[in-house]
Order: sequence, then structure tokens, then C-alpha cells
Amino acid sequence: MKFVCYKEFEDPEEPIYPGILYKEKILPLARVVAVAEACHPRGLTVPEDLNTLISQLSTYVPAVKDLEKKKLLEQIWPEIGVTPTAPLPRPNRIIAIGRNYAEHAAEVGSEAPTEPIVFQKSSGCVIGPDQPIMLPDDVGRIDFEGELAVVIGKLGRNITEADAMGHVAGYTLMNDVTARDEQKRHIAQGLPWFMSKSYDTFGPLGPCIVTADEIKNPHNLELTLAVNGEVKQKANTSEMIFSIPKLIAYISRRITLEPGDVIITGTPPGIAPIRPGDTVEVSIPEIGTLSNPVIGEDSL
Repeated sequence: MKFVCYKEFEDPEEPIYPGILYKEKILPLARVVAVAEACHPRGLTVPEDLNTLISQLSTYVPAVKDLEKKKLLEQIWPEIGVTPTAPLPRPNRIIAIGRNYAEHAAEVGSEAPTEPIVFQKSSGCVIGPDQPIMLPDDVGRIDFEGELAVVIGKLGRNITEADAMGHVAGYTLMNDVTARDEQKRHIAQGLPWFMSKSYDTFGPLGPCIVTADEIKNPHNLELTLAVNGEVKQKANTSEMIFSIPKLIAYISRRITLEPGDVIITGTPPGIAPIRPGDTVEVSIPEIGTLSNPVIGEDSL
């Protein structure tokens, strides 16, 4: 099941609706649930709060698969002319992992870490597919960083590695856009990375959340990032230094993980600057492609 969110109009005051992506069509989740309940009552509802909805994603999977098996999904009319947003337009938290690929650590002049490097991005930097990444003036070099993102669906603290995957609702993609010169300056001053990672629009997320049941092995996914069609980053998630269960166990020993938290698992080597006029695409075949144009601040 591929979970998405969308808006009916461009007006920022308009509500965001949840849906599922089926054969490249957006089906409103409320409509899918209504048909599923008419066919086989399970007591399913669609909560208004998206983080609550994320905690229930797995409960919709059997109903959706049942409708697909009965060929009833084909008969649910899709939304037309709507605007997809990030599948989590405002994540509960974005918990980021630095230097989780050894070759990326080397390219930024660091040794591979012996324990996870954890930092945070502002949830307010998130944008959806096809929305522009805006480069602020006078910030210097700004880089792309394609990453696999893990969406947490179950509350937990002191989660063991053995139990960690049971807390995963699904997977999506993020471009961890970074003001590189600013980040380097802050590191040299002993300051955190938060600001260099959290400018408005520096968190493209999407295009969908693929539920955990659909990806049997998240540690064997081919991740690529292309700029204007030219591949700049290419790696397999098997190359991550710290696996998803290790990251969840490490983080949850310190903070309680909550539904709607997003853990971005680090970027592979190949980082480079982006410029106005570029189009950046992050891809994992099992998830899809997250595409965003790049504009300058003076374009607004």
C-alpha cells in the first residue's frame, strides 16, 4: 500500500487529505474505507490527525488488499487535478543520521563513526513532490543529499533491535538539502548543524509512504539521486554503517519514538551543489521518485 496526501486546491488554507496511490491514481482514503466497510465491516475510520493515522496504517492494509483482490479498487473514482503534498506534511520530528555511509564520511574528511551521529531537521522545512527548493541568497554552497526515510508508526522507548522493525509504519524518501558552507562554519565553531539543515524548503519528502509489509528487506534497496537526469549518487542501503534496527534501538534508549517521527538514514557519497534551474530526483524503485525543481530566492 502506498499512502499519500493531497490538496484539492492551491490555497494554503485548504485542508490536506489522505489517500492511497493505486496504479498512479490517488484514491481518497475516506472513500476506500467506506467501500471496505460496506464489503467487510472492520470498524475502520479515518482520523483527522495525520500522525494518528500513521499509527494505524497497518490496519488499512488488509482492507485495501481485500478490495484489490475483489477488483473493487478499480471502481473507486480517483481524485483528478489535485496537488500531491508530502505524505507527512508536518512530521512529528525529523531525526537525522549523519555519515552513515563510510564513503560519504570520507568525502567530507571524517572517519566512519563508531556510534550513530544524530541531529534534527525542522519539521517546517518539509515540502512535497514537485515543489521548489528555494536557495536563499548569500548562504554559499547548498548541497543535495538523497536518503531513505523510515516512518515510525508505534510508540516505543528502549526498543530492542529484535523488536525495532515492528515500530516501522513504512518508508519514503527525503532530500536532506544542506547549506554546506554554513554547516562547515558551525562545525568549526562547535555549533550544532540544525540551522544549516532547516531552511524553509530544505526537506523534500515523498512521493509516498510505502507500508512496511511491501518492502521485505529495506537493507537491500538501490538509492540514486540525479540532477538534470545525471546520476550523482548511487548506493545500496546494505552499505549503511548502522542498520535500521540499530538506529531505532540507539535512538529509543534516549528518547521515546512516536508515530509520525521520521528517521532519515544518511546519504551516500556524491554530494554536490545545486543551483537555480536544476531538477533533483531521489529514487528507490520500490518507493518511487521524489522530484523537485530548484529556484533562487529572487524567483519568489
